[in-house]
Amino acid sequence: MKNETTDRVIAETLAVAPFLDGMSAGHLGIMAECAMPGSFLGGEMIFREGDVANRFYLIREGSVALESRVGESNPIQIQTIGPGEVLGWSWLFPPYLWHFDARAVEPVKVLFIYGSRLREYCEDDHDFGYELVKRMAEVMVRRLQATSWQLFEISNLALRSQWEALQLAAQLGNTASSGPKRFRPARTSIQNKTQSIQKNDRTT
Repeated sequence: MKNETTDRVIAETLAVAPFLDGMSAGHLGIMAECAMPGSFLGGEMIFREGDVANRFYLIREGSVALESRVGESNPIQIQTIGPGEVLGWSWLFPPYLWHFDARAVEPVKVLFIYGSRLREYCEDDHDFGYELVKRMAEVMVRRLQATSWQLFEISNLALRSQWEALQLAAQLGNTASSGPKRFRPARTSIQNKTQSIQKNDRTT
């Protein structure tokens, strides 16, 4: 339930949020109607990939890690965002499911905004809907760019690790070149794989 203190926090947060820079007073009023202050403890999950997305957050204090999971592996950290930034865009587009995990790195204060109510306002006020979609599209592009870059770095690191392992195996094979002939085809295969990976690494 809102009171004078929460109304002040909402107004102050919306007034300085870069995401809302240039938005009209009337549209800011709509945002304020759908907003409420909130907080999370350090390490607390804010939302999980695949869960229903029905809100988004303006971060007031602290930092949040965006993470993605591949199978049963440990989560991959995609990006860390902090004060003044927007957390969450999946509430605006069907099927309204989160695409990442979001975890509070430290104690975090936010302004959470009810997405389901905002979608109703967007249907009634197309000018407001256009402004909101345009701003959210910019957030989406930044998140997807960060994801692509992080996955590229991870794949490049894995390739280098494989190359180094094969180089070591080839070196061990060379030191045993006088050994039994049955090991020579394996050494040749390792050397060929090393050269192939080295060639691919140069292209990246």
